[in-house]
Amino acid sequence: MSGTALTSTTRRTLLRLLWALLAANAVALAGCLAVFLGVQRTTEAAYDRSVPAILAVYDTQVALREAHGAAVASFAAGTRLLAGPGEDYQNQIARAGQHLAEVAEDNAAGDEGSRDIQVVEASLVTYTGLIERAHAHFAQPGGGALGAAALRDASGLLEEILVRLDGLVGKQDAALDRQVDGAWTGRATILLWLLPVLVLGALLVAAQLFLRRRFRRALNAPLLLATLAVLALGGTTATSLHSTGQLGDARAATDRAADARGLQLAALADRNATQLAGLLTTACTPTPCADTIEQLLAQRDGDRGPAEAADQVGAAGRTAWRHGQDATGLAARAANSRGGEVVLPAAALLAAALVVVGFLPRLEEYRYRQR
Repeated sequence: MSGTALTSTTRRTLLRLLWALLAANAVALAGCLAVFLGVQRTTEAAYDRSVPAILAVYDTQVALREAHGAAVASFAAGTRLLAGPGEDYQNQIARAGQHLAEVAEDNAAGDEGSRDIQVVEASLVTYTGLIERAHAHFAQPGGGALGAAALRDASGLLEEILVRLDGLVGKQDAALDRQVDGAWTGRATILLWLLPVLVLGALLVAAQLFLRRRFRRALNAPLLLATLAVLALGGTTATSLHSTGQLGDARAATDRAADARGLQLAALADRNATQLAGLLTTACTPTPCADTIEQLLAQRDGDRGPAEAADQVGAAGRTAWRHGQDATGLAARAANSRGGEVVLPAAALLAAALVVVGFLPRLEEYRYRQR
């Protein structure tokens, strides 16, 4: 007989099981880590960019409506002789610029969104120029008609800016929709990590049964601990499902904020139209601007009184703010990894080490045996 000992069938089976477990562990780690990091990148993008950009666009629109109303009220009240169209107008225009800068920083709509922002920025320069021109005319004796004309031009340009901002928010919404329903956040991705984890768990159970049957031992403690590590691997990855659910909730909260902002903007638009119609009535005397005034009043959504409009603006603004806070909070929780990017490799490495520890004594028993 040869001096080289014949390799034991049991030893070969043990080696096959060991390598199968290590390979399955590597595949499970790859799948879990890929899904976890994919979901993490998606939720972080929504929290850092999409959700703030959407809310900032609405804040820009509200600030512009408020600024225009402040300018019209200032001219109508006769405070036009002060420097500029009023402090409220200046503050709201500054707020609009700040919010628009936030949109540019957080823009999730790519080049198309950047182009829209550039157009809005250029249009705002023209708009503020028209307001300043209106102020210059109103400040001159007999300049009411020219001031009203410049103010009417500014109103028309403001509507164009707001329409452009509607398109911009639509693009930010589309970006958020792609994140909510993307490749990593879809339900089908569960197969990418769950199947390898189940296969790994099944192999660990098979290894336990084989060792119990072959070596007459009730339990292999290292393999049991490895099974617990695999459960941690799968459980940590399963938190991604919760994150995608929170991201969907954040999307719904932005929709609710958008509805409230829509009511607020509509009430502001009605208030501004009423104020501008009153200003034109005075400024166009003795030649009335009947057609223009009728057109302005016809654009209103209802016939709100000043008090009712103010109440609706305030209530809708508070509701929008609350839903915006909800959206931000939900997106923040969705983007919180809770250290999963560290737990996953640690659990997989621990499982691999425990598998090796569990098999080594049995392999040593058969190193020189002959079967």
